Amino acid sequence: MLKNKLAVAFAIASFLAIGLAPLANASSVPTPGGVKVTTSLHSATVTWYKVNKTKVSSISVIATAGSSKINKTFANTVSSYKFTGLLANTYYTFKVTNLSKKLTSSAVSIRVKTKKPLEYNSIFFGQPLDMMIGDPDQDLFALPNGGEVTFRTSTPTVCEILNGTTVHAKAIGDCTVIASDPGDSTYAATADEARTFTVAAPISALTKTLLWSDEFNGTGAPATANWGITTGDGCGTAAGCGWGNGESESYAACALNQTDGSMVITASTPTGDSVCKSNKTWTSGKFTSYGKVNFTYGYFEAKLKMPAGGGTWPAFWTLGSNIASNPWPNCGEIDIMEYKGGAPNRTTSALHYANSSGNHEYKSGAYENPTELPNDYHTYGLLWLPNQITYTIDSHIVLVVTKADTGLTRWPFGPNAQNVDPKMYLIFNLAMGGNYGGQIEPGLNKAQFSIDYVRYYSVDGYGKLSN
Repeated sequence: MLKNKLAVAFAIASFLAIGLAPLANASSVPTPGGVKVTTSLHSATVTWYKVNKTKVSSISVIATAGSSKINKTFANTVSSYKFTGLLANTYYTFKVTNLSKKLTSSAVSIRVKTKKPLEYNSIFFGQPLDMMIGDPDQDLFALPNGGEVTFRTSTPTVCEILNGTTVHAKAIGDCTVIASDPGDSTYAATADEARTFTVAAPISALTKTLLWSDEFNGTGAPATANWGITTGDGCGTAAGCGWGNGESESYAACALNQTDGSMVITASTPTGDSVCKSNKTWTSGKFTSYGKVNFTYGYFEAKLKMPAGGGTWPAFWTLGSNIASNPWPNCGEIDIMEYKGGAPNRTTSALHYANSSGNHEYKSGAYENPTELPNDYHTYGLLWLPNQITYTIDSHIVLVVTKADTGLTRWPFGPNAQNVDPKMYLIFNLAMGGNYGGQIEPGLNKAQFSIDYVRYYSVDGYGKLSN
C-alpha cells in the first residue's frame, strides 16, 4: 500500500516538472518602466527608463490616433523619442514595447491628448492722460481677451508703476507705459502695447510775471484799449456766413456787458431779450484783441463760467495776428477752451494749423469734470512755449502738443524761417449751434457766458506784449 502511494507521488512530481519547463522558456522581458508622455500643439515626447541590455534587444514606440499609426524602433540604448507633425487637440495612444530575440515582448500604453491651439489674444489699452507733477496717481486701464495684464515703464526716471495698476509722475518728460499679457491655458501671449503721455510741471510752480490783464470790473462794453467788438453773422467776411461753422447767431455789441465784476456775453432770441436784436433769431457777442494787443508765448489764464443749455458754444481762443496776410489755417489757431452745452461736464482744447501739404490739421483733447461746468467758475489756462503748448482746467492737463507731434519743421506757434516769433490775439465769444455746438435745445431762449478775468504772464523769460 505504501509503495503504491509513493509511486503516485513520484508520477505527479514528474508531471509537474515536465510542465514547468516550458513556462520558464516563455518568460517575458522586463516591462518598460517610467513611461511618460509630454505633449505640445503638434508634438509629443515619449520617455522611458533605460533597460537591461542583456534582456532587451530593441525598443518599439508606436503613436496611434484612429487609423493613423506611426511606428518607430530604436536600439536598446535609446530612452526617449519626440513625435512631430501630430494633430492638435487630438487623443493619441503611445505604446512602448521592450523587444527580445528570445523572450516574449512586454509593453506599456498611455493615452494622452495633444494641446489645444491657443486663441488669439490682444490688449485694449486706454491712453493715459497727461499729468502734472503732484497730480494724484493715475489708474491704468487695459482689457485683454484672456490672461492677466501687467504694466511696466521704460521711462523710470519720469514715472513709476505703483501697486501694479497705477502710474505715479516723478519728473518732467514723456512717460511710456507698457502693457503685457503672457496669456493662459486658453489664450496666447499678446504683443506688448505701449502708451506715452507727458508729465509737466504744475503751472503754479512756474515763475510767472503778470504782464497784462482785464479784470472786467467796469460797466458796459469791454474796454476799447484792449478789445474790439465783432458784429454780424459772418456774411461778407473771409469766414463766410455762419462764421464758417454753420452757426446760428449774429453778433451785436448789445450782447456784451460788464456786471458784478465779470464780462457777461448773453445769447438770446427776441423772446429771451426783446431789446438786444440782430438780423438772426439768435443774437450773441464776440470781442477780440485784434489790432489792440498781441501776445507772443507765455501763460494765459481766464476764470470762466459756462452757459447752460444744449447748442451753446462758448470759446476762449487765439488766432495768428497775421491772419490777413497769412489766411487760416496757415496763421494758426489755439483753442484754449471750447464747450458745448449738450455735454455739460466736458471741456475741450485744440490746436489748428496747416500740415506739410498745406491742408488743415488739428490736435485735440478733452477733460471730463466731476461736476457740470455751468454750476460754477473754473480756471482755464494755456502755457505757450516755442515748441510746446499745454492746456489746463483748474491745473489739470487737458492736452499737450509739441511741434514734433505735428511733424512740421516749423509751425505757426514758434519762430519762422527768419527766426521771427509769432504774434497772436485773444478772442472770447458765445456761438449758438453750428458744427460743434450742435442742435439748439428746444425752448431755450437765453444763455450767458461769464468771464471773471483774463490774465497774461511771462514764464521763465517767455512772454511778450506788442501792439
